[in-house]
Amino acid sequence: MYALIRQYEGLDAETRQTATRKANDELRSILSKAPGFVSYELLKPDGPDGAVTSISVFDSRPEAEASGKVAQEWVQKNLPEMTKPHHVAGELVAH
Repeated sequence: MYALIRQYEGLDAETRQTATRKANDELRSILSKAPGFVSYELLKPDGPDGAVTSISVFDSRPEAEASGKVAQEWVQKNLPEMTKPHHVAGELVAH
């Protein structure tokens, strides 16, 4: 399995709340229909407010990368005020 982790920082409270709601209501259902989908999670990191992190897991790297492009286009269209995320990706070695 392969995971994509994206953290968006520098968000005001309203943007973070809107992003969380829209991602849960809309993006999750889009990604769940993608080939190889395993899970999509959102978390509010401990520490200073202003960040939201998504974790997407897919069966393979190509499927994860394809979904990453879909997610990026969705964010640009639906949440254009979002900053460019810090991202980490890699093969899951323990799960």
